[in-house]
Amino acid sequence: MGRLNEKNVLIVIPKDYYNEKELDPVLEALKKEGPANVRIASPKLKEAVGMRSGRVMPDLMLVDAIEGITGDSYVTGGRGARQIKGVFHGVIVIGGSGAKRYLWNEPLLKLLLTDRHRSGFVVAGIGMGVPCLGRAGVLESQDVAAENNKDCVKELEDAKAVIVNDEVAVGDRIITARDASAVGPFMEAFIEAVQKTLKK
Repeated sequence: MGRLNEKNVLIVIPKDYYNEKELDPVLEALKKEGPANVRIASPKLKEAVGMRSGRVMPDLMLVDAIEGITGDSYVTGGRGARQIKGVFHGVIVIGGSGAKRYLWNEPLLKLLLTDRHRSGFVVAGIGMGVPCLGRAGVLESQDVAAENNKDCVKELEDAKAVIVNDEVAVGDRIITARDASAVGPFMEAFIEAVQKTLKK
């Protein structure tokens, strides 16, 4: 049994221009720690195009992921209706050039991240996905690892986050990574944190 046995993990990607160098190793790390119930969500239920040549079809839309956090619910997606078991114990926001355009201003993602953290679960972001946590109001006075990008830095300063010069920053159920090069330690911290969450 892996460390994430019976845990539910949600990965949020922009509807286009997600970063494959972040998503692919995250999925690989989660697969090794199964059997976890891993779902990919996006604002739209359409095939997302990566920044390079990657393509991925989300399992559900963000609105359906919100329904999933309230307990067992049935959602309809690209492959018919299926049940989401219980709640998401951890949420990872993947970056990429599409994150600023499609995720930073997404009210459903803000609600999802706020709810998960307030409910005692784990929220995490990589690269350009990190400001989504700032928009959700969970980064105030928290150490944060982030991409050294002027838009990203401004967002995190507005969120009153403390930007640190580390590859990965781990707070109270909040994990952030500067970029894809830090996925290894980022995922180790995420898996350990999710492992400690209560089963529901």
